[in-house]
Amino acid sequence: MNSVNAVSPSQPSAQPDSAWRTLHFLNLYRLIIGGLFLISFLMFTAQPILGQQNPGLFLIYNLVYLALAALAIVSISLRWPRFEWQVSFQIMIDIILIVLMMSVSGGVRSGLGLLLIVSLASSGLISRGRLVLLQAALATFAVLAAHTFGVLDYGESISDFAQAGLLGVAFFTTAWIAHILARRSHTSEQLAAARALDLENMAQINQLVIEDMQDGVIVLDGEGHIRQANRHAVRVLDLADRPQEGVGEVLGSVVPELMDALGQWRKNSQSRFAPLVVGRAQAQCQPRFIAVGDRRVMGAVLVLQDLSQVLQQAQQLKLAALGRLTANIAHEVRNPLSAISHAAQILEEDSAGDKTQTRLLQIIHDNTRRIDSLVGDVLALNRRDRNRLERIRLDTYLPTFVEEFCLAESVAPEIFMLDVAPRVTVCFDRSHLNQVLWNLCRNGWRHSRHLPGSLQLMVTAGQPGLAAQIHVSDDGSGVVADNVSKLFEPFFTTENQGTGLGLYISRELCEANSASLDYLPGGSGAHFRINCREVAC
Repeated sequence: MNSVNAVSPSQPSAQPDSAWRTLHFLNLYRLIIGGLFLISFLMFTAQPILGQQNPGLFLIYNLVYLALAALAIVSISLRWPRFEWQVSFQIMIDIILIVLMMSVSGGVRSGLGLLLIVSLASSGLISRGRLVLLQAALATFAVLAAHTFGVLDYGESISDFAQAGLLGVAFFTTAWIAHILARRSHTSEQLAAARALDLENMAQINQLVIEDMQDGVIVLDGEGHIRQANRHAVRVLDLADRPQEGVGEVLGSVVPELMDALGQWRKNSQSRFAPLVVGRAQAQCQPRFIAVGDRRVMGAVLVLQDLSQVLQQAQQLKLAALGRLTANIAHEVRNPLSAISHAAQILEEDSAGDKTQTRLLQIIHDNTRRIDSLVGDVLALNRRDRNRLERIRLDTYLPTFVEEFCLAESVAPEIFMLDVAPRVTVCFDRSHLNQVLWNLCRNGWRHSRHLPGSLQLMVTAGQPGLAAQIHVSDDGSGVVADNVSKLFEPFFTTENQGTGLGLYISRELCEANSASLDYLPGGSGAHFRINCREVAC
């Protein structure tokens, strides 16, 4: 948390810049007054308006006043000596020199004493009323003393003491009003500073709260500018590459789709939005807007729910249920299946030569093997989370895989056409990658035309957020459009001999290795793509 540290008034920086500017304007006022006095004195030398009782002294007082005002420009610019001393020094100069000029210009009747009201009011407001009452007392004493000397030296009227007294009352009234206003101003400044500190602390608390949230959170103002964003939002939207992590930028310049969603939400708060794929990592997020204040135009909080976390939680629940299922399968299915297979073998020995029984026994053997294969696939699916990630270089791995596949499946190596980008590596469990590619290639070979180059293996790299893309395609008839949506569903198959778990298990194994398996329609044959994300091994 940031804290406000008290600054000693003895330091030049104790006063804000606004106070020094105000003092500068007060000194500029003094320069203008002194200049007007000098111009008036020079223009009316025959019948002077000011200084008529002693023009020489008035000129000296006026020039000293201008010189000191000019010198104050330098001291204010240097901010030395400290602020309070400069204010007191300038007011004392005004009191002394204006009263002296007043004394040689006809006394209180000249009206020059009224200029001290401006000086006292300025002093009270600038210095927050600390010494203004004392300065009013000094000004009153100076005016009365000057008038006393005027009565003695220049024969001024004794009745003018009443006017001098009223001028003193005006000084104290001005000083007292300035003192009250200064106190209120100071109280308001302290309250504003406290509110500003509270707002700053509240903003920091809000930042700490949203930083601790698992979803991405972005605070937007009424015009759609980003005001705050937590680490998750910065990472998902790639805001770290932008100045100040995108703070101050319009949301539309980061993700235009989110800006469109914001406009739609402002029109209808009940709007629901489809998940968006954002950022270089191609993260899938569900946007949700929360109004700030009573009206939606005042601002909003954008929550980006990372659907990958939801999917991970669903996967954990699915794995837990699958673990219980496979434990029952191993006991309740495989043991009776072994007994059936063993009994069929005994019957086969006793029914040698009987074609009808031989055909029926062959049906039993075929279906027991199919059920055993199905159980094996389900048990393998339960082990998908036990992956051992390693860095695999595809330009050396895939030729070895093709050689092993051709030997095991008894096919010619010429059926494969390899196009692998050099030095591309992925982070994957080797056995899982081998099982996925084996399943895709076996399906492709079964539905291909069995010609050289019928199976294509291609590896591309350079996509944002992806380490590589592995394409597996064939020259067969492809997948019927009605079956594309059901292609990765468990137990979906178009063949009598299939279990319907091959593609489902392949996709599950890819997701267990931070990858994805998709089918790309539109080609002449089947085309599958494995997106391998950039992850650490």
